[in-house]
Amino acid sequence: MIALRLALIGAGVMAFVFALRTGTEWVRWVGIACLAGALLIRLVERLRKPR
Repeated sequence: MIALRLALIGAGVMAFVFALRTGTEWVRWVGIACLAGALLIRLVERLRKPR
């Protein structure tokens, strides 16, 4: 799961930077969605861990 989270974060940052340089609006939202997905995976992992 850590590899998936890191891949999502990397893809999100790259998409966001690409969108800022080109001015493409939809690519920016793809980057934001990737980062939100990585945060959602982190939240699910924390909730599933037994205390």
